Amino acid sequence: MRKILFVLFLSLFQLQAYAWWDAGHLVTAAIAYKNLNASAKEKVDKLVKFLKRDYPYTNNFLALSTWPDDLKGEGVYAYSSWHYTNIPYNPYGVAIPRQPEVDIIWAIDQAKDILASSKAREVEKARQLAFLIHFVGDLHQPLHSTSYFNNDLPSGNRGGNDFPIASFGKWRNLHACWDDGCGYLSDYNDINPYGEPREPISKKEVARINELADRIMAAHPEEDIIGLAIQDQDFWALESHKLAIKYGYKGVLAIDGDGRKKYIQPNDPVSEYYLEQGQKVAEKRLAMGGYRLAMVLNSIFPEE
Repeated sequence: MRKILFVLFLSLFQLQAYAWWDAGHLVTAAIAYKNLNASAKEKVDKLVKFLKRDYPYTNNFLALSTWPDDLKGEGVYAYSSWHYTNIPYNPYGVAIPRQPEVDIIWAIDQAKDILASSKAREVEKARQLAFLIHFVGDLHQPLHSTSYFNNDLPSGNRGGNDFPIASFGKWRNLHACWDDGCGYLSDYNDINPYGEPREPISKKEVARINELADRIMAAHPEEDIIGLAIQDQDFWALESHKLAIKYGYKGVLAIDGDGRKKYIQPNDPVSEYYLEQGQKVAEKRLAMGGYRLAMVLNSIFPEE
């Protein structure tokens, strides 16, 4: 019984550590793939085959998007610090510890360099392609950019993992709420790219994700998004940081009749108003992550 409880606890902890649950990563990848030029699409399709040799369930570009999280499920934690950066939200000015230098911003830089290298082996490029797809998605999830520090949490709240909320069992904390796009992605949480036993993502599931991608792109055309073309992951992190503060940690639960705002606090139940605002942010960030991922890959693999 103790072993069963420990495994359950471990699985819950690992789930909380992810950014965008599977659906968010899949739809980011789908948006990117739809916007690749012919040369980039041909190149990434070839790279998929190299990763597929060792991980048969990574059978297409979309399936690569969740592979870095799947490594955690296999007990591989060497890349754990690559999934986030901790720009401090420190309104009380507490002394904070030094943050890791090897983070998601560093990891995206490494992936881009290796994919563009003439020396790197194709199998390594395939791994870095999967990391790039995943981490560009991660960085557009606002709470993967920010940790909140105060006197009770001088080491930070781990991107909202230590910000409990009352959601009647749906989400354990603020981070999990935002991984689910504040409910925007809830209808797609049944899509598990690999499953047990592990199998490639089905054509039916790919079709559902592509339909969602089309809806998101229709709601947020490239030409309507200010600053979209900025190809600097430090800038992306700052975008997410501002959104994490405004809509995450200082998200509004309600506005009373006198126009006074009630802001979310630990252990509060999340309100419909809070979720509605968060879903709007999540939808746009999914679009931006997909478009920007395509831009990065198109620049690495330009039309010949």
